[in-house]
Amino acid sequence: MLVIPPEMAERYHLAAGVEVEIIATDDGIMLEPLDVEPWFSVEWERALEAVLEDHREALDLARD
Repeated sequence: MLVIPPEMAERYHLAAGVEVEIIATDDGIMLEPLDVEPWFSVEWERALEAVLEDHREALDLARD
């Protein structure tokens, strides 16, 4: 069994049962989640979080 810290699992959209590919590299191993949308990237997620933070007040008002 492999245990991934919750913060890291959330950041990379990993949950119990998500399949990963194990890739051997010169620096160690890399886990690549399978069935993650092809548009997903950490950079894209950071940009989205920045936009949401910048417009949080407007988004909150739109929900009311």
